[in-house]
Amino acid sequence: MSEDVLNSIFSTLKVRADIFNNGQYCGHWSIDTSGKHYLSFHLVTHGRCYLMVNDNKESIEVLNQGDLVLFPHDAKHCISSDASFSSIINTAQSKDLANGFEQDGTGLVCGYFVHEHPLVKQMTDYLPESIVVSQKNSKDARLSAFLQLLIQESLVSKQGSSFMLEKLSECILAIMLSEYISLDRGMFAALANNKLNPAITAIIAQPSQKWTLDELAKICNMSRSTFSELFRSVVNLPVMDFVTRWRLSVAYRMLKDQKASTLAAALEVGYENESSFSKAFKRVLGVSPGAVRLSSDA
Repeated sequence: MSEDVLNSIFSTLKVRADIFNNGQYCGHWSIDTSGKHYLSFHLVTHGRCYLMVNDNKESIEVLNQGDLVLFPHDAKHCISSDASFSSIINTAQSKDLANGFEQDGTGLVCGYFVHEHPLVKQMTDYLPESIVVSQKNSKDARLSAFLQLLIQESLVSKQGSSFMLEKLSECILAIMLSEYISLDRGMFAALANNKLNPAITAIIAQPSQKWTLDELAKICNMSRSTFSELFRSVVNLPVMDFVTRWRLSVAYRMLKDQKASTLAAALEVGYENESSFSKAFKRVLGVSPGAVRLSSDA
């Protein structure tokens, strides 16, 4: 999967980290940060704790220093100081690290990955309820290095001073999604599929191109029917529906970030007039171009 394609995907979907905790929990404690409807994560910076997802006692895992858990679907979870999970949830207060480590303390960096793009959910649809990775056991040297940097930065960053933590977290998410996202179904599965990769890459690289099914099948050296069937089975969308969604994703960023006019965004992604673009935009993304342009930045 080329870095250029990944850059296009992540810059278009524009997910940013929001760190809400960098401290340590001491004594008996339990937390559950679900309910925001965003991707969330916790990184253990020192100590040890226990994780349970969706009240499933069969899912209990031990989290040690350097372990990170990501919740792609905002799953209900409990992270606790003990395996019995007997402490009342969200009553303990996180302590600042400025005074040093407590003997029974567990350090946690916690955050959400905030987004407003309607298609982010489609990118994560095929991910599991939770993903746990370890800085020590990661097969990806980049991920291991960024997790270590995040741990180091957590020790020098004060509560409320989270710029570096957020940027490091965004890098970690990009690596995790490119490495851990399901390769059975969805956009990333198509990128990893040698037969479909040329078409997906072309669509992402040239959103203004008026692609046809025949042209994309030719790029992949397949017949129209074979290409169409394979694409639908992997991406779970008809080819031209995917083309439309990607074009509108690019237009969404223009409207949101650049405050481009509806006509300018339409022309940039290959539509010939504002009317057909606006109808497609509202049908696919559930909001009008004008509403996106007038909304606050995110």
